[in-house]
This record gives sequence, C-alpha cells and structure tokens, in this order.
Amino acid sequence: MYKIREYSEKDKSQLIELWINVAVEEHGFKEWRDEISELNENEYEKILVATFEDKIIGSIAYKKIDDNIAELKRVYVYKEHRGSGIAKKLYNEILILIKQNKYKKIFVETWKNFESGRKFYKKNGFILQNIQGEVYNYILEL
Repeated sequence: MYKIREYSEKDKSQLIELWINVAVEEHGFKEWRDEISELNENEYEKILVATFEDKIIGSIAYKKIDDNIAELKRVYVYKEHRGSGIAKKLYNEILILIKQNKYKKIFVETWKNFESGRKFYKKNGFILQNIQGEVYNYILEL
C-alpha cells in the first residue's frame, strides 16, 4: 500500500537515488548528478515522499518564488509505479500545503523529454506559458 508523508533526514539516500534514477538515468540529465547528489533540503519549502513497503518510490516538492507564487519541483515516480495514481496523490497533498500558505499561483518548469510530466501538468489544469528551447513553463492559478 502506498503512503504519503513528509520527507525526513533519514530519507536522504533513497530520495537521491530516486531523483538520479528518474532525472539522470532515465531522462539523460547527466549534468544534474552532482546537484542532486548534494541534496540541499533547505532549498525546498516542503518535500513529500511516497512509499511502498517502506521504500521511497515517488516525490514532490515546492519552493517559494515570492509571496504569491510557489514553484513545484522534483515530481518523480519510479517507472514501475507510474500509472498507479501515486503522482496525483502526491500532487493533491502538496496542493493542500501550497493553498494553506496562501499562494495564488503554482509555477512549474519541465523539459521537452519529460513527456509524462507535461501530460500530468496539462491534465491537472496547468497552462503552458512559454517554451524556451527544451524548457516548458507552466502556471496554475489557484
């Protein structure tokens, strides 16, 4: 059974493993390996993790851009757990936290080769703002 909870320091190695697996190995962002490996939890206002049998299998985070805008970050789920609804559960939980903090918009930046992510954002009401090369920027008005 899947569980959603807040990230804690003891999760660090599993979270880094997830992020490297999805971003670096699956999607080819080799230049992100060092940044991910040096996980700075303080960069994020909140990180949530999804677990299955006590193993982290998904994550979502957000950080403050300004008093009105939160940026969604690190929406990653291991390939074998996609399609289970876990990304939606993570998103719904973090959306509650973002709304509680009175943000008016959610910004997300994703990449051309994160096709599943782009579909996810569109399905959840995000509007494409612009495309700059390989980077797709979306916004959701709350």
